[in-house]
Amino acid sequence: MWDAVLSREHHIEKIFPFGPNATEFMIYGTVKYKLKNGKMAEVPWGARAIMAKESSVWKMAFYQVYLVRAKPVS
Repeated sequence: MWDAVLSREHHIEKIFPFGPNATEFMIYGTVKYKLKNGKMAEVPWGARAIMAKESSVWKMAFYQVYLVRAKPVS
């Protein structure tokens, strides 16, 4: 999937916690790709994240991204 990608830039637009004191979240944003062929693409994405506390430090225990197929914009 990443063979054609030179760089990418993620922008988080919204984070939705699953209730008060949640450790599970849905994240929504966009990612801009610069492709090796010189074209650019921008794709909306969503993710599910589960956080876990380890030795008083919050870490991501699970992360799964959902996105649609990139379409060049230039």
